[in-house]
Amino acid sequence: MSDRGDRCPKCGALVTADAEWCGQCYEPLRRASTEPPGAPVPVVTKRGPRATATVDTPGGGGVEFAETAASWTCPVCAEVNPIEASTCLVCGTAFARLFAEPEAPPAVDPERAAIWSLVLPGLGHWKLGRRADAVARFVLFGWTFGTLCVLIVSRLGKGGMGPTFALFVLFAASSAAVYGVSTLDAYRLARGDDPVVSTRLLLWSSAGLVVLSMVVATLVVLPAARGG
Repeated sequence: MSDRGDRCPKCGALVTADAEWCGQCYEPLRRASTEPPGAPVPVVTKRGPRATATVDTPGGGGVEFAETAASWTCPVCAEVNPIEASTCLVCGTAFARLFAEPEAPPAVDPERAAIWSLVLPGLGHWKLGRRADAVARFVLFGWTFGTLCVLIVSRLGKGGMGPTFALFVLFAASSAAVYGVSTLDAYRLARGDDPVVSTRLLLWSSAGLVVLSMVVATLVVLPAARGG
């Protein structure tokens, strides 16, 4: 660092020549114009009276430095985590993922990606190299559609869905939503567009479906079954 030696200009702590920020006070250390193309560059923004530096990382997400604390944004689910967390508090993605060099995604025709997802929700994401998203959709569709099939089979020969009708509607709608949105998202991702449903939203939707199904079963299905 030609203009400041090997010390932080804010607190005076020793820093290495290739440091992006000070390890003591989190002051961003701007690189000279000799940085290679594509290197993450701290961008200073203002939030109220305190200055904040944000460093975009190669693997997505970023690291943010406030005056007294630091945090990092998960490249998978966009959760903001304290800098001390080695994994994302929501999806478990490792902190090191931020600095992994991204691999070029497989080139898949948008129509073909949509067709793969029509065969099985999540398969189009798998073909596009988005394995985590694909597995999440495999599990979610398998659970919703599998539960729907169990409900139908359990009511065969009993004159309709009876007290399980509310659960039938819930899981039928959920299965259709996962099927349709997965197809649309695979098509959009293959075109280079953002998905309609992010990984973060998918996780929260799955948790909400679990809670809602328990509420329906407790307040609607069980009382109706006992009354019958």
